[in-house]
Amino acid sequence: MDGQDCDFLYSSRDLSAFELVIQTAKGRVEVEEILHGYNLTEEDFTDGFPDLAKTVQDLPDETSSAA
Repeated sequence: MDGQDCDFLYSSRDLSAFELVIQTAKGRVEVEEILHGYNLTEEDFTDGFPDLAKTVQDLPDETSSAA
């Protein structure tokens, strides 16, 4: 199972919730905020969750959004 080595995911319920939040993110900035909330670096995310990382690559980059 992906993410087994991540200390913050103690149960399959935690893992499922994390995966759902990432999968429903609307953009890369939102994913970065989620990772920050879990104290997870992009490198650790990519290593621990390669399939989710591929999904995130297809998300739009929101850095140029209008204010």
